[in-house]
Amino acid sequence: MLPLLLQAFFTLPAAYAAERFVNPAHPAASDSGPGSATSPYRTLGHAARSLRPGDTLTIAPGVYRESLSFPEAAWGSAGTVVQGASGAEVLIKGSDAVAGWEPAGGGVFVKRGWSANSQQVFVDGRPLRQIGGTILNGFPERPGHPMAKLHASQGGIWPGRVAGGRDDLVDGSFFYDAAAKSLTIKVPLASLEGHTVEASVRPFLIQGKGLKKVTLRNLRLQHANTTAVAQSGAVTLLGEDLTLERIEVTNVDGAGFDLTGERITVRDSRANDNGQVGMKVRGRGNRLIGNETSRNNTRGFNKWWEAGGAKFVGGGGLRDSEVSGHRAIGNHGDGLWFDWMNRNNRVHGNVVAYNAGFGIHYEASQKGSFTDNYVFANGQRGIYLPNCSECVVERNLVAANRMEGIVIVDERKSARPELLPRGNRVVGNIVAWNGRAAVVLPANGEGNVSDHNVYVDAKDPPLFSLGWATRERPVRKGLEAWKSASGQDANSRSELIEVPPALMKAWQAREIEPDWSALTGVAAPAGPKR
Repeated sequence: MLPLLLQAFFTLPAAYAAERFVNPAHPAASDSGPGSATSPYRTLGHAARSLRPGDTLTIAPGVYRESLSFPEAAWGSAGTVVQGASGAEVLIKGSDAVAGWEPAGGGVFVKRGWSANSQQVFVDGRPLRQIGGTILNGFPERPGHPMAKLHASQGGIWPGRVAGGRDDLVDGSFFYDAAAKSLTIKVPLASLEGHTVEASVRPFLIQGKGLKKVTLRNLRLQHANTTAVAQSGAVTLLGEDLTLERIEVTNVDGAGFDLTGERITVRDSRANDNGQVGMKVRGRGNRLIGNETSRNNTRGFNKWWEAGGAKFVGGGGLRDSEVSGHRAIGNHGDGLWFDWMNRNNRVHGNVVAYNAGFGIHYEASQKGSFTDNYVFANGQRGIYLPNCSECVVERNLVAANRMEGIVIVDERKSARPELLPRGNRVVGNIVAWNGRAAVVLPANGEGNVSDHNVYVDAKDPPLFSLGWATRERPVRKGLEAWKSASGQDANSRSELIEVPPALMKAWQAREIEPDWSALTGVAAPAGPKR
């Protein structure tokens, strides 16, 4: 009898699951009320604190300058939903509208008594350039900061930082003086009257840990101030069986999403135009379907640190998971980066293009499956798998990347046996018009195979190598020379096809769906459906 009573006690919250509403514009809105449709909560913060497992919270359309922080609870006893109401937009902002500016002449305006280390300032929705900023509780100015030596030979973690102070302001910039507690902007305006100035102040816009069976949907988020205090995301969630649908995170200072846990689904969501990286996900059994992470790293962080479209790293990385129907376009870094001990992931049907770094980067990881992806016009390699084993690269179109097309190599970064590249397969791909070698395979390791591929170049035969080229292992020019030297690609073929002017023009215009008909005769892969 006692176990039954205890079970009943711990499942009571589900029995009291409520339909809750927040609508500050409602005449009966009050945080002391029941949170019903006819007497909704006034603030999002109070509504979030009132949430219990099994509740459904519906947020009325409007702009909310608050954070949504989940309270500690026995999440998972019943499913919980937080959703924007249908119709107009629900926008959660990490910025405050700032008034009381003192004009200092020449388009300079000062806000005194400002205690937040604001990483972003917007005037009429347009971002200003930060001068002399500090992040992560004092970097780079705090002596002995733990990040001070990281990537030091590459300009540190933030090579895009503009050094200086108030005297270095130019039109369209801002500076925060922590000692004086003053925020200063310089804009080509004689007065700020009639203009809206917003400064980021809230580190997290949606935050929760220990969550289970929670769904978020139909929300937009902007202007977080995360990097002032943490290497995290505007949306930071830890839990299991979480679902995020139609969530858009834009113009935040650091990462858009930072998600850790098991069986997390992110669907039809966007993390674009953010300061550092669009999406970070760790854990097992996660599904990322139909999302977009484009034009991220607007603040110029080091791409070898953590910047670009999406990065999966830490705590075992991403395992037994799926990334499909994803667009990673025009990021200042890699498109999709899986870094360190990711395992058993399917990456298929994605478009990864125009990124400054690598297109798809699967590093020091195992059992990745990369199929039916369009990877083109990236600034470095198309598909790059250093120190990986038992991976399959199949039916991809890898074209017009500035460096190599497909690379699997031993970078000799570790003596761990699982990091020796072995058992990898490169099969049935179209590799066209890349700037350097079409394919690079490991010089060591067993069971690496490349075959049934089509190699296309404009004038000269394709290039290949076993490992990075040396005097003993030179670059092989032409498919026949490669076959003879490596024993690979016995059933592959090579063709010379000029790049059509229309296709070249499409790349220059950064079109996401250029016309690939020039490759129709070489049996292009099915590719993603969007």
